[in-house]
This record gives sequence, structure tokens and C-alpha cells, in this order.
Amino acid sequence: MNSELLREFLQWECTPYVSKLLRSAVDAARASSGPPIKRFEFNRFEVTLNLEGDTVVLEDVQDPSELGMQTVSIEEFLAALAKLQG
Repeated sequence: MNSELLREFLQWECTPYVSKLLRSAVDAARASSGPPIKRFEFNRFEVTLNLEGDTVVLEDVQDPSELGMQTVSIEEFLAALAKLQG
């Protein structure tokens, strides 16, 4: 597992729009108005939100090896998104 992927995702792809999109998807799933598993494809990263498993999987499409994938908890992911907003 590559612990740098979350940091790289936040630095290179997580614009305010992307952050809002991901947080909204989590909120919708928690309110049972959205699917519990949702996948997003961005330029370099693919992000899978799994509310059933309480995880987020980040995949670097430029690195198909095991090092190109990181799993974090939903709470850790949301906290990282919140730090971006200051």
C-alpha cells in the first residue's frame, strides 16, 4: 500500500469542486438517498467510496501495481478533505 496516494490526490486532483462532489456523495449515501458504493474517475486517480465497508479506495491509474492503491477509512478521507478547506 502506498501511503502517499492520499496526499498526492489532495495535492493534484482535489479541487474545491471535486471535494464538494465527494463529500456530497458520502452525505447522500449516509442519508440513504444514494448508492452505498460509488466510483469516481478523475484524471489520474479513481476514487471508490464504500459506505458499506466504511472505506475509500484510491487508485493511481498511472501505477497498476499494488503500490498504486491505498485504502483509508471514510472518516480519515473526510478529515483530509476538510483540511483543504482550512
